[in-house]
Amino acid sequence: MLGPQDWCTRSDPSIDTAGGSVHGVGPSTVLGGRYAVQRRIEQLPRAERWSAADTTLERDVVIVCFAEDETHAEATLDAARRVAGLDNHRLVRVLDVGRSDGIAFFVEEAIHDAHSLAQILQQGGLPAEEVRRIVGETATGLEAARGRGLHHLRLTPHSVLRDHDGTIKVRGVATLAAMAAEDDLDATQAARVDAIGVVALTYAALTSRWPLPGSVAGVESAPRVVGGVPAPSEIAAGVPGDLDALCRLTLNEDQGPLTPGDFASQIAPWATAQVNGVGRTTPVEDGMARTIALPMDELRAELADQSGKASGIAAETVLLPAVDSPRPAAAAPATGSTAPRFDPLSGPAAHSGVSGAAGAAGAAGVGGQADPAAPGSGEPGAGAAAAAQAAAAASAVGAALGTAGQVAGQAAGAAAQRVGSFARAAADKAAERRAMRQAAEERADQRRISLDEALVEGAEPLDPPLPLLLPAETGAPPTRDQSKFVLAIVAAFLILAIVVGFYGASKIGSNTNLGLGNPPAPRGTVKVTAPAVTVTPTQPGALAGSGGQQTFPILGATGFDPEGDGAERNGEAPRVFDGKDTTFWSSEGYASAKLGGLKKGVGVRLDLGQARAVTTVKLVLPNPADVTVYVGDDPRSLSSAKEVGSSQGKSGEVVLKAPAPVKGQYVFVWFTSVSQVSDGRFRATLAEVTVS
Repeated sequence: MLGPQDWCTRSDPSIDTAGGSVHGVGPSTVLGGRYAVQRRIEQLPRAERWSAADTTLERDVVIVCFAEDETHAEATLDAARRVAGLDNHRLVRVLDVGRSDGIAFFVEEAIHDAHSLAQILQQGGLPAEEVRRIVGETATGLEAARGRGLHHLRLTPHSVLRDHDGTIKVRGVATLAAMAAEDDLDATQAARVDAIGVVALTYAALTSRWPLPGSVAGVESAPRVVGGVPAPSEIAAGVPGDLDALCRLTLNEDQGPLTPGDFASQIAPWATAQVNGVGRTTPVEDGMARTIALPMDELRAELADQSGKASGIAAETVLLPAVDSPRPAAAAPATGSTAPRFDPLSGPAAHSGVSGAAGAAGAAGVGGQADPAAPGSGEPGAGAAAAAQAAAAASAVGAALGTAGQVAGQAAGAAAQRVGSFARAAADKAAERRAMRQAAEERADQRRISLDEALVEGAEPLDPPLPLLLPAETGAPPTRDQSKFVLAIVAAFLILAIVVGFYGASKIGSNTNLGLGNPPAPRGTVKVTAPAVTVTPTQPGALAGSGGQQTFPILGATGFDPEGDGAERNGEAPRVFDGKDTTFWSSEGYASAKLGGLKKGVGVRLDLGQARAVTTVKLVLPNPADVTVYVGDDPRSLSSAKEVGSSQGKSGEVVLKAPAPVKGQYVFVWFTSVSQVSDGRFRATLAEVTVS
């Protein structure tokens, strides 16, 4: 199986509105005589996307142009022609393909006010159900393209557009891969690549990170872990389980859907309209959601305010008398020194600051004036009076400090109460949830009743059933005559069974001769003479056709394009054996009668169900063409097929006969030159095929 490690993505082009690098293309350039180029909107690998105006139909379009001599030019134009045949509202339509003065181009519909998924992810996360809708619509559109043999192969968030009304459209189907020369995969591998691309889009929409190798402009690459990339649920919250499992299995374990249709069926259903809202892709750390932050700055400010009030109260209410207390100068704190404070958020300080407050009170008098009795003031103090004043001062200081400590304690308590209110609220919620669970369990236990209780609906016991009013002799044992009658009936049935069994056994082998004895003699012989009849042997399943030939039934038909994508308007192929000349199969449109030089031929493959000996093939051609009919057993190639006949430039009924019968299961109607039809393109057309 093709895995995500084989999915190679080059760097996506960046938006650019400057002059063009494609020679000869710029603002006001007119391509194809009708498309007026206006502004370059995107730089693609070896190509450019411009906005333009269709002067013929007077509408806005988008035109992708590149040099006609680019190596990918023919393949890209052919891919654009095939995409033009798609009609699905989830895919950006290709309106025209052409060349003009050395410039090759194809024209896309313009989608106004649309944003790519990459631009949406830069604006913020998406709701999980909107992600499901976007990738579901994308996968459905790609599945419709796969049904026509077309694949994207270069899917990124820039390839998906969301219109203003929520419509999802995918652009670049087949064309981007053709430009990058990456369209050489078979159908199975291409479908797997697109399925991986849709899963990668899911991962990017859920996490805003691109999980595949290579870079995408505007989208951050996903981190790498052992085995691949982390699951979306490891990066973002709110990821649905099914989307998470699909991303993990596809991107890391090389499993998951094989086609975009498989992916769409696995995630269905999704919303029919755009899902608005804030995305639930909030990053998580260590597997847990972010914790609610407490207002620490506000609490600290409130504590500082409360501490200031406490200091103010102490300064205004404490009136300290003069103190004449001799003490060493080293014991007094320096003026203006600050003692450590208590911080209820960071813990208590090393000291309470009492010594500093006392020192400050001892060093200052009332209103902060110098104490005249203090040492060094020049006036002697009285000893007894000084002692009394000192005692009073100490008492006043203690009262002031006690008041300040009380106020500070109240402030700390208020702050602690605010801090603890968050914890109490969380605890209350947890307790409430536990109470609800307990109540639910109790209700469940109350609803559990035994079998005996289940038989009684109410609290009152049921009344006993009423007695049946039957005759008294009903319960008496049978009489002798009744017993004899029953035995007689049973004996009659046994005798009848024995007789029937004996008669059947005697007839076994009566009409069969096992070679054990003489065969039974015939009872009589009747001779009948009939005229001779000549029977021509025919092959099984053959039908009688006109002219005495046997016409073989056709079991199925499909387009045959071995040099292209393997399909050529397969849906129209069954028209070639519906018995109606008015319905026909037509190939895709080409630029010339020789299929634009892109391939040697295209055609239709018919399945006869088994090998047939084909001698004649009759064709009904609506338009002149060069056609050759082959018969073979390999449905994928003409290498082993044998030619029945060919016709050049004829139309109408064409009959091709083989010199000798050609045996094979498949009939190939191979067109090598076709005619121009009413739409201006060159197409092969086939109305009816008869094989005999």
